[in-house]
Amino acid sequence: MKWPSLQSLFNDTRQVILRFPLQVVVTLLAILTSFTLIDFKGNATTEWNLIELLFLCNLALVLLLSADLFAEASKLGKVKKWSLRLLCLAICTLLYFTLQPHLNNADKFRIGLLAFSFHLLVAFAPFVKQGNLHGFWEYNKLLFLRILMAGLYAAVLFAGLSIALIAINGLFNVKIESAVYLRLLAVVGMGFTTLFFLAGVPADFNKINTIQDPYPKGLKIFTQYVLIPLLSIYLVILLVYEAKILISWELPKGMVSTLILGYSVFGVLSLLLVYPIKEQEGNGWIRLFSRWFYLMMIPLVVLLLLAVWKRVGNYGITEPRYILIILALWLSIITGYFLISRKDNIKIIPVSLCILALLATYGPQSAFSVSRYSQIQRLKKLIDAKDARALREKPEIIRYLVLNHGLETLQSFTNADLPKLNQNMEQRAALSKRSSYQLENDLVDTAYALLKVDKTAAKGRRSAVFVVAQEQGVVAIKGFDYVVPVDSYAAKFEGTLNGALLKVEKVGNNNLSVKIADQPAVVIDVNATVNAFKNVDQLPGDGIRVTVNTKQHELTLVIKELNYSTDPDGEEDLNYKGYLLFKIK
Repeated sequence: MKWPSLQSLFNDTRQVILRFPLQVVVTLLAILTSFTLIDFKGNATTEWNLIELLFLCNLALVLLLSADLFAEASKLGKVKKWSLRLLCLAICTLLYFTLQPHLNNADKFRIGLLAFSFHLLVAFAPFVKQGNLHGFWEYNKLLFLRILMAGLYAAVLFAGLSIALIAINGLFNVKIESAVYLRLLAVVGMGFTTLFFLAGVPADFNKINTIQDPYPKGLKIFTQYVLIPLLSIYLVILLVYEAKILISWELPKGMVSTLILGYSVFGVLSLLLVYPIKEQEGNGWIRLFSRWFYLMMIPLVVLLLLAVWKRVGNYGITEPRYILIILALWLSIITGYFLISRKDNIKIIPVSLCILALLATYGPQSAFSVSRYSQIQRLKKLIDAKDARALREKPEIIRYLVLNHGLETLQSFTNADLPKLNQNMEQRAALSKRSSYQLENDLVDTAYALLKVDKTAAKGRRSAVFVVAQEQGVVAIKGFDYVVPVDSYAAKFEGTLNGALLKVEKVGNNNLSVKIADQPAVVIDVNATVNAFKNVDQLPGDGIRVTVNTKQHELTLVIKELNYSTDPDGEEDLNYKGYLLFKIK
């Protein structure tokens, strides 16, 4: 690896300033903003405005870069090029004055979606009107390698300069405060990294379309022998889990959607990385993975859609669930496209994701409009209900609506002037220097009071352990022949019972399967048994008992300790400890 000389760094910096002047200005603004934040001691609102400015600098940087690359590839004149630049600045300025992430969690999602879409825009902006797939791949390969190189150089530079400062502090007894290191991190992380990356952005797009550089050996080794084998292991795990669902006939757990999306993202990334060499001789493993990836995605997409349906069916749509739905549908369409199409147009991947991210940001179809409507409809159905489920879920819905969409969202539920009330509360919070966190809690509590909802019934994460009143580890075994300790955390136990092989294991959703020798397995329905004890303060003195009879044995499960929890998405977790008593008939 060749390190850049001072002369080359100077020349590259000069070229970057001439080619990307506004990007350099935005980078300097971001560095100055970070300097201000490091030493900032003002009110919380101003601090949040500075943080928002920092995020908007990032958005402006990538949006301006996309505009410049599009203009260069399209050979636009100076007037059109600067008009496009000013339009990008106007968009980012408008976003700065309209977004309020410190008061509205939905705006935090908006910033994330915009950042995602703008970064994707850089990936295909020069190829909107022209360019072949080979040039598109080469261009993104150069950007990818340049990002890695910029990160490596920045890390080494920061580490070296930090060590130098530590040496000065130790040798010359010069007190260097921690703020100096933070400023150094800002200069290197934002300034050096950005300028170094921009210096390597391709300028001759006609040359890229015809370039025939050899495929990077290190990238091939990493993809072929590390990334693809790991993905294959995850694929086997997910397919086995799907088979388990079909056998036990139960809905998938919530975390499976995250695993499938992770597998899909890295799988698609792997296919993009090996695109030029996937059909070459000697790359059998890569060719096999490329041909079977989308076919194997079919059962995973079905599983993902089931997981999404389970979440949305129980608790409506929120921004994360909306994004999950969109990604599930996108994966379905992309899988179908690459299975049917003979072109393998990889450009469609960043283009389609960019469009979906922008559509999810603003408008009636956006994540925020759909989520707000979904949760308001849920609240309308539950607002007058008095059952345990309604009392538990109403506070969570109200809290979600206030924090993500503002107090005014609840206007249809009260005669109070909520916009004016919200404005007055914000003004009082600013005068009393209350933090944004305190203001959020005040707004939520106000909503509870206006709608006469008991916030103590909110369904957050709760966990409780119920233990018997007498000796926890003591159980009466009179009338039984054998006793086996049971712990659902262990999930499986094997031993001998009167000379016969005994297998005890947790199956399905917490139920217990007991198999003795060649006899048919007996399943003890734990869920149905403990359901009535989930909300008690104490278990019965002799524990929870359930008895099952077979021709040769009487089995009694005694649960002495119960641990039950549930999370805001409704995912339940049940664990228990006790004993399994056997009586031979």
